[in-house]
Amino acid sequence: MTNQLLVHKHLIVRAESLAPLVDEQISINWMYDFIKFVNMKPMIGPFAKYSQMPGNKGLTIAAIIETSHIVMHMWDEPNPSLIQFDLYSCGEFNPEEICKKIKNDFECSKIEYKFIDREKELKDVSGGSQRFSHLYKTNYKERMIKEKNTLMLKNRKEVNINFNGPGYTIKHGPNKGKVLRHISVKNKDL
Repeated sequence: MTNQLLVHKHLIVRAESLAPLVDEQISINWMYDFIKFVNMKPMIGPFAKYSQMPGNKGLTIAAIIETSHIVMHMWDEPNPSLIQFDLYSCGEFNPEEICKKIKNDFECSKIEYKFIDREKELKDVSGGSQRFSHLYKTNYKERMIKEKNTLMLKNRKEVNINFNGPGYTIKHGPNKGKVLRHISVKNKDL
């Protein structure tokens, strides 16, 4: 039997989410899947509890794993929601893959992490906050496009389609209630 040396790594993630979990059972299922994703084994839990306390509304999900623990807090009152994630393990894991999973699973608009080697001292081995700068830029562009599209939809003049009626009814603006007739084209080449 070989004696393996254990590592002592601690991943701390802060993320802003557009799709936080609010259901305890769904979050427990997510944590089971996550534990499999990082190739670890649960010992106690996972378990989850939703807090209703004003200013602190959200889920806490935790699991004791064979090599230490995983805890995630999700506050759903702020917009975007706030995620604080913590994984300490004596087993090997890839912090960037974990951050990508969190980003994708919870539609994160921003994600930052610290990866700490706790073997002999608290040494930050994450390479600084620039490691995910490309995600910030990509998410910012995506968010700006989404906000512009939402704004355009809110400001456009909308109509009700009268499928069996004479045409379209204008819903907003100075011509509200006016019916526009369907256009019929006799020449199909137009």
